[in-house]
Amino acid sequence: MNNPKRHHFVPESYLKGFSEEKTGMLNIYSKISAVWRRQKPKKVMVRSKYYHQDSAPDGIDKNILEKMLGSSIEPKGMEALKKLITEPDALNEEGMADILVYLQFQRFRVPRQADLAKALAKSVLTRELHKTSEGREALKHSEIVIKDSFRINFMEMSHGTLTPYFSRMIWLLIEAEHGTSFITSDSPVTFHNPDVIPPAEPGPALYGTSVFFPINKRYLLALHHPEFESGEKETMEHLPKDLDIEDGQIECRRDIIWRKDQVEWLNRLMLQYSQDLIVGETKSALESAVGSEITGHV
Repeated sequence: MNNPKRHHFVPESYLKGFSEEKTGMLNIYSKISAVWRRQKPKKVMVRSKYYHQDSAPDGIDKNILEKMLGSSIEPKGMEALKKLITEPDALNEEGMADILVYLQFQRFRVPRQADLAKALAKSVLTRELHKTSEGREALKHSEIVIKDSFRINFMEMSHGTLTPYFSRMIWLLIEAEHGTSFITSDSPVTFHNPDVIPPAEPGPALYGTSVFFPINKRYLLALHHPEFESGEKETMEHLPKDLDIEDGQIECRRDIIWRKDQVEWLNRLMLQYSQDLIVGETKSALESAVGSEITGHV
């Protein structure tokens, strides 16, 4: 395998699922610059040497993470998601595990999450230094800088942390009503809680938090805690801190169709939790999301 310098933080294979049928192009909107454009998935959501590890020891491929994503995690995850849609009976435990790994990597690999992690690390270090006179003096004359390469450490530290939550949730496979389509963003694995106002984003340890992942323009994967669905728990109640993975089969519900207003709600959610870009099959689907606000839940 060669060593490409341009690395996708949202896979090209995934983005193709939101492209125009005839042209293979994506309609794109940047909320930072308010610019519209059309491009091939190959050129969207990429950064130079994003997974390159300069600090890797001698003898270790500095592009090992990029190669692992492209050769294992991405193809296995996409194949399992395809089976979830077309051949659910053929999806075994290994396939469900592939989806779990794919969702977690996609959640943590994007720049938005890396930037949030860097800001949190800086805040924690600053707070610790303020506890001593030496630390306070040091902060007067210098600044804490978290290297950009910290995102690799962040992905390593975060790997597996979402499995106890995702595996206990109810999974819903939702299809968009005919004539509508889901969009996606540069932060496609999105958490939402009706009592947390964007851009603040809730954690999965709140019973009222749902996880949304548009698989492609036709299908959405939505996860939520059973206790919230039944009314047993409130939106802001916390799950136990010692939560562990339990044996058992994930409940996955299918044959759910969302109306146009529900699809548009999800598309607005994707915009609000994006760092910058949203993409979709049609410009009209993006336009319906731009400038809107999220309230309540579906």
